[in-house]
Amino acid sequence: MKRLKNLTILISAIFFLYGCGLELALVGVGAGVGIASYKYIDGQLVREYPLAYDRAWDAANKALENLQISTSSSMNEGGKGTIEAVSKDGKKVQLSLKDKGLGVTSITVRVGIFGDRLEAQKIHEEIASVSGL
Repeated sequence: MKRLKNLTILISAIFFLYGCGLELALVGVGAGVGIASYKYIDGQLVREYPLAYDRAWDAANKALENLQISTSSSMNEGGKGTIEAVSKDGKKVQLSLKDKGLGVTSITVRVGIFGDRLEAQKIHEEIASVSGL
């Protein structure tokens, strides 16, 4: 009977973590081992990279170049920055980078007016590839 009770508690905890807390737990673990999680909020796809800010900035610019996305303006303030660009099909692309400290940089990608998750994910995948992650 005690074993059944423990099993029930374990299963309940797994469902609870799956519903709300698992993503936070994985993000915390992922930053330490180089695995990043995506968050999609209001048309923006956010990912934290285990990269120093300068290295993340260079990787983001190289990724845009590799994907043939033309940069129209960029502002690098040494701990946060913004890159505005235009894709081949005319969609506006915006990247925002922010140094989170301890060698972690958050990069937010928005494609189009309302956000295009798949296109933003392609950009993130290219950033990861360029940076060797």
